[in-house]
Amino acid sequence: MTRLAERHGRARRFFSMNKLYPLLLEHHLPILVRHCLAVAIMLMCAVLQMALHMLTGYPGYFLLLPGIFLSGLIFDRGTGILAAAIAVGAGGYLSYVVNPGIDYLSANALFAVTAAGTAVVAEFLRAEMKRVMLADNTKAVLLQEMAHRTKNNLALLSAMIRLQARNADVKVATALESTARRIHVVAEVYDHLSFKQDLRLVNMRYFLTDVVEKVFQSLAPSRPIAFEVSSEDVELPNNQALAIGIITNELVTNSLKYAFPDSRSGHVTVEFFARKEIELTVSDNGIGQDGGKCNSSGLGSRIIMLLTEQLEGTLVHENRHPGLRARLRAPKKSQATSI
Repeated sequence: MTRLAERHGRARRFFSMNKLYPLLLEHHLPILVRHCLAVAIMLMCAVLQMALHMLTGYPGYFLLLPGIFLSGLIFDRGTGILAAAIAVGAGGYLSYVVNPGIDYLSANALFAVTAAGTAVVAEFLRAEMKRVMLADNTKAVLLQEMAHRTKNNLALLSAMIRLQARNADVKVATALESTARRIHVVAEVYDHLSFKQDLRLVNMRYFLTDVVEKVFQSLAPSRPIAFEVSSEDVELPNNQALAIGIITNELVTNSLKYAFPDSRSGHVTVEFFARKEIELTVSDNGIGQDGGKCNSSGLGSRIIMLLTEQLEGTLVHENRHPGLRARLRAPKKSQATSI
């Protein structure tokens, strides 16, 4: 947990730096504009330094240094050097007015060295930030490419299993088709991954909609059965989203297989909410189930039970008259656990 917290803290810092990236490194201001802005910054610092001296009677240079640092960090090396030169001139003028004595030259020489060092530090920090930002962006691109390749490989595996199912008997073909659908759900997770603060998140609205659409396309019911997916626009960690997606796949598959016999028409509804806790509901208006109990002998039911335990949640079945409703409730995990 400590290592996860440390990585999450570093991710937050990188995310904050990414917000500064366009401001610090991606602007393309003309050199005249950059220099004018640096002059304005240094004049403001000089005015503040003079006002402080008038209020306290204590001479100094320290309010000029932030102007040098800011100019060098925001713009470039030349602008930082210009700001340092302006600061040395302003500091020389202010110190001469206050104390034109013997310490004047030594104090201003020391400040000139300090100003130059501040400009160098600002340029070094700017270059280092640029290197870190570019490395971070490259990592994000590589992660997206890896997710895309993984999704393609899983889709290929699913297609190969479906191809094998065509040459098998009915019972084996049904099992292979179910396996192919489950693999496809895993592939869909990678299709909806987004990388934020070094976390792997899945948008549940689009993910669940795609999962249900693929189930209907795969089973292709001949009778008129409609479906509706209602989900909050929320992002969950990829491992939690995957478990919810597979459970949704199994529950919708069960509705299509068993809720509408004898070419009955019907409607399947999937609802998802993730506020204080996760709540997934899959309901239909089919024939229902006596006593509202679920048959746990099938592979799909065992998968649902195992994934519900993984989510540390509970799953109940309720008769609707007509139809059946399956309701999953589970705690909403921290996004830091998705790393």
